[in-house]
Amino acid sequence: MNTTNAPRALESGNVPPKRVLFGLLDASGWGWAGVRAILWTLVIIMMLGYIPDRAYYLTVSPTVELGLNGLSLVNICPAENEGLPCPAPNGALLPWKSGTTTDLPGGGVGGGLVQAGAHLYYLGGGGGTTGTAVAEVGPDGLSTWSAGAPLPAPRTDVAAAFFAGKAYVVGGATLDVKATTSVYVGTPDATTGLIATWTPSTMLDLPSARSGAALVAVSDGLILIGGRDANGVAQTSVWKAALQSSGDLAAWVPLMELPAARADAAAALVGDALYVWGGSEAEAAVATNVVLRGDLAVAHSPATGHGAPAATPDPAQGETPIGEIYRWTAEGALLPSPRVGAALWSANGTLYVAGGVAADGSAVTSTYWIAPTAAGLTGEWATIAQDDLPVDNARIGAHGIVLGGHAVLIGGTTPSALATANSTLIAGTSPKAPVFRLGLFGLTVPGLAIQGEVGQQLGYLSAAGAWTLNFVLLLAAAVVYAQRERAAAWLRAKLGRKDP
Repeated sequence: MNTTNAPRALESGNVPPKRVLFGLLDASGWGWAGVRAILWTLVIIMMLGYIPDRAYYLTVSPTVELGLNGLSLVNICPAENEGLPCPAPNGALLPWKSGTTTDLPGGGVGGGLVQAGAHLYYLGGGGGTTGTAVAEVGPDGLSTWSAGAPLPAPRTDVAAAFFAGKAYVVGGATLDVKATTSVYVGTPDATTGLIATWTPSTMLDLPSARSGAALVAVSDGLILIGGRDANGVAQTSVWKAALQSSGDLAAWVPLMELPAARADAAAALVGDALYVWGGSEAEAAVATNVVLRGDLAVAHSPATGHGAPAATPDPAQGETPIGEIYRWTAEGALLPSPRVGAALWSANGTLYVAGGVAADGSAVTSTYWIAPTAAGLTGEWATIAQDDLPVDNARIGAHGIVLGGHAVLIGGTTPSALATANSTLIAGTSPKAPVFRLGLFGLTVPGLAIQGEVGQQLGYLSAAGAWTLNFVLLLAAAVVYAQRERAAAWLRAKLGRKDP
């Protein structure tokens, strides 16, 4: 009988190797040893690194994330968010409320707004006045408005900015003149922080009269964008006054013009790009929903050591001098509703639009916002009903600004244009994160949120206590592992079991 293919009996003492991990690895092989080494490394990192870190933030933070909460199925937000979606969208504001500060003197119509240090100035307005109002910016908001140093001449629809320790009031109109070329400069007093006088600067007179222009501070100067000329016609001009080594600004020089005329718009620098949004395109104040982006020429980043290669600027900038505009483009993210007289402002790289009047003359109460990316405005303008202006407190021609943790709307008129809306509206800029979240790979739990030096020291103690406890547990695990047989016998004795 042929027994070649018959199963052979195991020889005496020939025990098959033990397999682990669903039979994939030999229990005494290098593969299983490597897997165990990795697992123990992760355990050590978790116990001596991650858990003490979470213990610290559990003490000092309002919420603590445990694990990777990538997809939250349950979200619970604090009542302080006042009904906002949970979690609140990025850029969302807390609902608008009436400010606690006193009314702005002079009605707050047609003036310019600039913050210089700890003081906020409302300049001119009212169809053309020399009056200014000043309020102190504090942790609780604005103080009572008071009369400030008057401008040398009446002005309305001015452009204003604070740069390199000085406040600048550029252009503007009067009751009789639709645009001027003047520039006034104010320097805060070193003791009081207040601007005691506004001085005309003939060196900075504009090349041509402008009112309703947008003024934005960049790293090396001021850029004036658009505005209306002496005939009240919106312009495409862009001028720059560069900072000199003396600390003063040089005369205005032209930069690449806008692709379309623009007046009463806002401008902000986000990264290496200028964004111009809102306002009108023609003399008849036709609102536009087109957002313009101007790209500034940047320097090549020098290569150092053995690091990453030097960053290469956009080839389109060519030989354009650093800091000048080499391209204007119309962004694809159009404002959902064109409006005239909207409040326009920027904060933390986000552009905002609130209030104003639609093309049909109706008051608009919605608030929109969008955050530019490296590729520009690639998304859509966001809005939620909770961020609409109060129906009985809509604003036309108001100024928007962020002071501390609040967005503030100042001045303007009511929709009927029969009364001024000189009181302020405020909205918090930092809705709170959910206090509890439950996801597929982690969760968020409330923390103690102990602030200040006390919280920090208690956080250090919590982290040190967690580290010490986990270190002792690891030592105990090492002793048990080294004495596995004796530890197993001791455990069986405690459980009342007999040795096998």
